[in-house]
Amino acid sequence: MRLNRLDLTRYGKFTDGVLDFGDKPHGSPDLHVVYGPNEAGKSTSLDAILDLIFGIGTTSRYGFLHPYPTMRIGANVTVAGIDREFVRIKRPQNSLLDSEDRPLAETLIKADLGGIDRDAFSTMFSLDDDTLEKGGEGILASKGDLGQLLFSASAGLSELSRELLSIRTEADGFYKYRARSGVLSDLKARLISLKTEREALDVQASDYARLVGEKVSFGRRYDEAVAERAGTQGRIDEIRRILGALPPMTRLGAARERLAALVEMPEAPENWGRELPELRKAEIEYDVKSRDLERAIFELEDRIAGLVVDDAALRMSSRMDELSNLRARYMTAQLDIPRISAKAADLSIDALLLRLGKPGEASPARLVLDAAHVGKLRGLIGSKSGVDANAVTASQELVKVARLLCEQRANLGGFAELTPEKIKAFEQLATMIRTIPRSDEELGLRSLMRRREQTSATFTQTLARLLPWRGSGEELAAFACPTGSKIESWKSRHKQAEEVVRASNVDLDRLEAEARKLDAETRAVRGQAGDIDESAASAARAERNEAWTAHRNSLDAASADAFEAAMKTDDHLTSRRLLYFAEVGKLHQLGHRRAAVGAEIDTCRNRLQQASSELEKIKAEIGEYTASFASGAAMEPSEFSEWLQRREDALRSHGEVQAIEMELAETRDRLNRSRRLLTDAMSRAGVSFDPDAEMGALIAACENVLDDYNAYDSMVQQLARLEKEESERREAADKAQAAASSWVATWKSLCGDCWLDELDSVPGPESVTEILEILDLLATAIDAREGYLDRIQKMEKDQALFEEDVHRVCGNLGIPCGGPPGELFHAIAERVKTAGLDKDRREKLQEDLKSLRAEERALSSSREVSAIRQRAMLDHFRVATLDEVESSLEIVTQRRELQVAILDLEHQLVEMTGASDILAVESLLSASDRTELERELATLKPLVEDQEARCHDLYHSKSKAVDALDAVGGDSKVAEIEEQRRTLLLEITESAGRYMEIRAGVAAAEHALRIYRDRHRSGMMARASSAFRTISRGAYEGVAAQPGKDAEVLIAVAAGGGSKAANELSKGARFQLYLALRVAGYHEFVTSRGSVPFLADDIMETFDDFRAEEAFKLFAEMAQHGQVIYFTHHRHLTEIARKVCSSVRVHNLDEVGTGRRLEVVAAE
Repeated sequence: MRLNRLDLTRYGKFTDGVLDFGDKPHGSPDLHVVYGPNEAGKSTSLDAILDLIFGIGTTSRYGFLHPYPTMRIGANVTVAGIDREFVRIKRPQNSLLDSEDRPLAETLIKADLGGIDRDAFSTMFSLDDDTLEKGGEGILASKGDLGQLLFSASAGLSELSRELLSIRTEADGFYKYRARSGVLSDLKARLISLKTEREALDVQASDYARLVGEKVSFGRRYDEAVAERAGTQGRIDEIRRILGALPPMTRLGAARERLAALVEMPEAPENWGRELPELRKAEIEYDVKSRDLERAIFELEDRIAGLVVDDAALRMSSRMDELSNLRARYMTAQLDIPRISAKAADLSIDALLLRLGKPGEASPARLVLDAAHVGKLRGLIGSKSGVDANAVTASQELVKVARLLCEQRANLGGFAELTPEKIKAFEQLATMIRTIPRSDEELGLRSLMRRREQTSATFTQTLARLLPWRGSGEELAAFACPTGSKIESWKSRHKQAEEVVRASNVDLDRLEAEARKLDAETRAVRGQAGDIDESAASAARAERNEAWTAHRNSLDAASADAFEAAMKTDDHLTSRRLLYFAEVGKLHQLGHRRAAVGAEIDTCRNRLQQASSELEKIKAEIGEYTASFASGAAMEPSEFSEWLQRREDALRSHGEVQAIEMELAETRDRLNRSRRLLTDAMSRAGVSFDPDAEMGALIAACENVLDDYNAYDSMVQQLARLEKEESERREAADKAQAAASSWVATWKSLCGDCWLDELDSVPGPESVTEILEILDLLATAIDAREGYLDRIQKMEKDQALFEEDVHRVCGNLGIPCGGPPGELFHAIAERVKTAGLDKDRREKLQEDLKSLRAEERALSSSREVSAIRQRAMLDHFRVATLDEVESSLEIVTQRRELQVAILDLEHQLVEMTGASDILAVESLLSASDRTELERELATLKPLVEDQEARCHDLYHSKSKAVDALDAVGGDSKVAEIEEQRRTLLLEITESAGRYMEIRAGVAAAEHALRIYRDRHRSGMMARASSAFRTISRGAYEGVAAQPGKDAEVLIAVAAGGGSKAANELSKGARFQLYLALRVAGYHEFVTSRGSVPFLADDIMETFDDFRAEEAFKLFAEMAQHGQVIYFTHHRHLTEIARKVCSSVRVHNLDEVGTGRRLEVVAAE
C-alpha cells in the first residue's frame, strides 16, 4: 500500500489542498518529510490519512471550518499493486467513493492491511510523542519480558501485559487456591443457606390447615368490622355537612331579601361607573381651554400685523457668502503682499551662481540640468565604489584559488593513480559491503543453535509426559486419534452419567433414611395404639362375618360363643379406632408415604445401574484406542483428552525442531554465499585477506581499504573543483577590469553633454556630487521667485474685485459709499441680518397661529364626542342630569354584587351537602333539626372510636395469622427455594466454565508469546540491536536475551561492557529502545506481508541533531521497503534528512493552496 497523492478537499483548515507524494522511486528510499510551522496542519494531514483509510468517526474535531455534510478527503493510493482513486466523505454508511462518487467496498482500500483495524494501524504504523512515551512506559510495565516486547513491537499490542493481568485478576476473583473469599465461596454459602431455609419450612398438614382456617376467620371478622365502622363514620360525616351548611343557608336568605328590596334598573356596562367622573372632568376642561385658545389667537394676529420685513435686504442674503469670501481674500492680500514681496527680494540666487563658478550668469535657469541627466550622473557616482571593489575582490580571489590549487596538486602526488578497472572494482566492493548482512546472520545462527537445543529439550520433556506411550515423533504423528466430536461426546456422556450416579446416590441415601424413619414412626404408632390400621379392621370384620355365617348355619352354643367372641373383637377394634382416630389417619399417611418412598428407591437403583453401565461402556470405547500402550488401565474421557493435548504439544515441539533445523541450514547457506561473494569482490579489488577470518574481520578490512579509496576519490574531486574555480575566478577578474574602463568613458561623455564641460577640467565624482546639490538649491530658488510674483498679482486682482462689489451693493440698498470697503461691508451685513431675523419671527408667529387653530378644531371635536357619550347615558336611564345617572349606576352595582354573592352561596351549599341542586339543599336543611343532629353526633363519636379500636385488634390478629402462614410457605415456597437452588447450581456451572476458559486463554496467550519469541526472536533481535546501536550512536552495542524468573527478559548491552534490564533504562533510552523495536517490527511486518505507509509526527522533539541524523538513517532503511512520511515543524530537520538521504522529498505545507498541487523538492 502506498499514498501517491492526498487531496485535502474540505477537511479541517484546508480547502482544495493537495499533498502530492509522486510516484514510487526506483532504487532509492521512498522517504518524505512534510514541513510546516505550528498550526500549519501537520496533525490534520496525518489524521486525514487515517480517516481516509478507516472512515471519519461520528464526531470529528476537524469540522470547525467545513460542516460535517461537506467534509471530503481524496487520494490516489496504490493497493494490491493497482493505482486507484478513493474519496472519503462523512457519512454513517457508504462513505468510501470512487472518483465519480460511486460507493466502494471498504475492503478495497484495506486490501494490503491484513485485517488490522484503526487502533492497530495507529499503534503499529503511526508514531507521535504520545505513542513514543506510552511505548517507553510499556517497556517499564512489561519488566523487560522478551516475548511480550517483541510481540508488542511487531503486532502493536503494547497493552498486552495490562490486559493479561486484568484477565488473571478476573479469574482469581471467582476462585483462587487456598483463598477464603471469592464468588464461588459466596455461591456455596448461599446454597447452604437455602438448604437450611427449606428444612425450616417443613410442617404437618393438620397444622397448615389450622393456620389457613385462622387466616380466613380473622379476615372475615376484620372485613365486617371495617364495614360497620365505615357506616358509622359515613353518618358522622353527613351530620357534619348538614351542620356546616346551616350558616351559609342563613346568609343566602338575607342576601335574597336585600336583593328584593332594591329598585330594578336596566343593566349598564361596567365601565360606565369609571367613565362618568371622567366625562364631568372633561366638560370643565373643555370650557377653560376654549377661552384660553380664543385669547391666544387674538394676540398672535395682532403681533403679525405689526411686523414689517425689508425685502431688498432679504434678496441680498443669497450673495452674502460670496461677498464674505471676497472680503476674506481682500484682508489676506493686505497682510501678505508686503511679506511676499520681501521674501522675493531676499532670495540668494547670485550667491549660488558664485559657488557654481558662474558669477554674472544672465540666465540662471540654463544651468539647471534635466532629471534624466542628473539620474545618470548619480547612477555612475553610486556604481563607482562597486566597480572598484569588484576589481579588487576578483583579483584577490584569483590569487587565493591559485594557491589552493598548488597545495592540492602537491597533496595528490602521494597517491598512485588508479585505473578505471580498479575504480570499478572498489565501487563493486563498496556496494557489496552495503548489501551483504554484517553480524546479523552470525548472531542469528548462534541464536538458532540455542533455540534448537532448547526446543529439543522441550520435545524430550513433552514425550516424557506421554508415558506409558513410548516412540519417536513420526510414530506419534501416525497414532490414530478419535475425532473431536467423539471426544466431546465421551465427555458429555461421561459427565451426564457421573451426574446421574452422584444424584442417584444422594437421592438413594435420602430415600432410604426416610423409609427407615417412616417404618420407625409406624412401629411407634402401632406400639401405642395397637393394630388399628385398616387391614386389622378388615380382618376383624371378616372374622365376625364368618362367625355369623357359621352361627346361622349351626345355631348352637359353640357357634354363638364364637360369634360373640368375634363380635367383641370387632367392637373392641372399632372402639379403639374411634378412640385413636388421629393415629388411624396418621397410619394411613405413613403407609401411603412409605409406598411412594419404596417406589422412588427402586427407580433410583435402576437409574444408578444404567449410569454405571454407561460409564463402563465409555471406558471400553476409550480402551480400544489406548490398548496399544495402556492395556492394563482404562482412561476416563478427561484423562484421554489431556493425553491427546499433550500429544499435540509434543507434535508441535517436534514440528518446531524440524523448522529450526531447516532455518539453520538456510542461514548457513546464506552466510557461506555472502562470504564467497565478499571474498570474490576483495580479490578483484586487490585487497589482501585471511581466508579463515570471520565475516566481521573481512568486513573491517574492506572498510579500511574503502576509507583510503574514498579519501583518494575525494581529493581527486576536490582538485577538479579547484581547477574549475580558478578558470571562473580568472574570467571574473577580466570582467571587473573591463567594467572599470567602461565607467570612465561613460562619465566623460555625460560631462561633455552639459555645461560642466565649460569648466577648466572634467570634474570628478566628488565635485559633481557637490555641484548637483547646489543646482538643486538654485532650481528651488528660481521656482520660488516666480511663485511669489504670481501670488502678488492674483492678490491685487482680488482687492479690486471686492471694492467694486461693495460699492454696487451699497447703491442698491441706499447706503452711502463714503467709507472704507471694510466698514461698508459691515453695514451691508447688519441690514441683511436684521431683515432675516424679522422674516424668521413672522414665520414663527404664523406657525404658532396655525397650531392654535388646529388645537381649537380638535377641542371642538372632543367636546362633541363627550356630548354624545353623555346623551347615551341619559337616554339609557331615562333621566335628565348626570347626577341621576350616577345614582342609577350605584343601584345597578349593588344588585350585581348581591346576585354574585347569592350564586356563590348556592354553589357552596351544593358542594358541602353533595345535593344535586339548591332546591334539594333547601329541602334537606328545612327538614333538619340542629339540636337533634348535635345530640346524634355526640352519641356516634365514642361509638366510632370503639369500632376503630376493634378494627386495629382484628387487623393485628389477621396479620399474625398471615405471617405465621407465610413463615410456613406451603408447597410453593419450597418449590421457589428449590428453583433458587437449581439456579445457583447452574450459575456455579457456567461461572466455573467461564473460569476454565479464562485460565485456558491466559495460558494460551502466554504460550503464544513464547512461540512468537522463539520463531521471530533471531531476526527481530538482530534488527532491534542494529537499530538501537545506531540511534544511541554507539552508546549501546545492542540488545540480548537473558533467562529470568518466569521467562527470558530483554537486556541492553552497553558499549563499555555493562548491561541493564530494559525496564531499568533511563526514560530517554527507553524511548530509543521502543523506537528500535518499532523499526524491527516494521521490517518483520513488511517481510511477511505487503508494504504499508509508516507515519511519524515530530517524534524527535527531545533528540539532538546527532540522534536525529541516526533516526533518519533508520527511516531511510525502512523507506527501502515501504513509504515513510515524517511530519515536523523544525526546519533544520529537513536539512538533516537531506544530508542522510539525498533522494528525500520535502513537502512544504505553507505551499498547500486552493486549486493547485504542492510542489515537491527532491534533494540531489
